[in-house]
Amino acid sequence: MSVIRVEPRGGRDFEVTVAEETSPGVPGLSFTYQVRVDDKVLAATGIAVEDEPGQIALVRASFEYLLTRESARSILRSFELSTISRYFPTYPADIAGRVSR
Repeated sequence: MSVIRVEPRGGRDFEVTVAEETSPGVPGLSFTYQVRVDDKVLAATGIAVEDEPGQIALVRASFEYLLTRESARSILRSFELSTISRYFPTYPADIAGRVSR
């Protein structure tokens, strides 16, 4: 299981920390990422540019999505959310249903 922390860094930039547990309550490796919420993903999800809580929820849901498909160690350290669709083409449709508008 992983713990995901999303921190706003101004504008549509976020720092995400994924802390893995080796067993319940026992911390393991931690990974940090720089993520930008870009126009393509906002349009696909219907989240407004000024909706920071919605963007935080989107980033968290996007990492939950990624972590079901690959390990935290395999995720790019810096990227725009629309980059995910290069690796997982169904991402825009999948994520739109996971985030409330």
